Amino acid sequence: MAMPAPEALAAWAQQIKHADRPAFSALFSALYPKLVWYTRTLVRDESTARDIVQEAFIRLWDRRAALDPNRSIQALLYVTVRNLTRNHQRDTQTRSALLERMDTTRTTSSRPDDGLNTEQLGQHLRRWIDALPTRRREAFELSRYCGLTHREIARVMGLSPQTVEKHITQALRHLREQLGALDPDLLQR
Repeated sequence: MAMPAPEALAAWAQQIKHADRPAFSALFSALYPKLVWYTRTLVRDESTARDIVQEAFIRLWDRRAALDPNRSIQALLYVTVRNLTRNHQRDTQTRSALLERMDTTRTTSSRPDDGLNTEQLGQHLRRWIDALPTRRREAFELSRYCGLTHREIARVMGLSPQTVEKHITQALRHLREQLGALDPDLLQR
């Protein structure tokens, strides 16, 4: 598929800025295959590439009012995809490191039943985190699993740093309560 002419891209950008859905659809149809191809070269996985490109288009639509029709919408999408890919790769590395640490902790336990308890605790924590309200869970995960600061999380989520801190504090309180209900002795160790 040939790339659209710069004039068409500029026209679509102007129309998308004013919430024109057919223009957004045309842009999506024109650029999606190339963006997926590019992303797949970075992540080496078709499904992940498609998810990242879809997220880039969602972000474009969410931020359409700030579009500058004089700047390349195509370049904007490629930069967004590249940044989302970097985030994905960083998150994947973080998760791998956390899992590796958990495995190390499990195998170096001094008591035979500690490994099982650690695994069970991990399962409970994952379930409790998944049960958090969406925004609270997102703030908590960006903080604890991705290592972002409250200010960075605020930028990512479009919130104030104080709101981010509130979400994380409430998430931690909820997890402590759940942990205390599961095994009150765990909080004393």
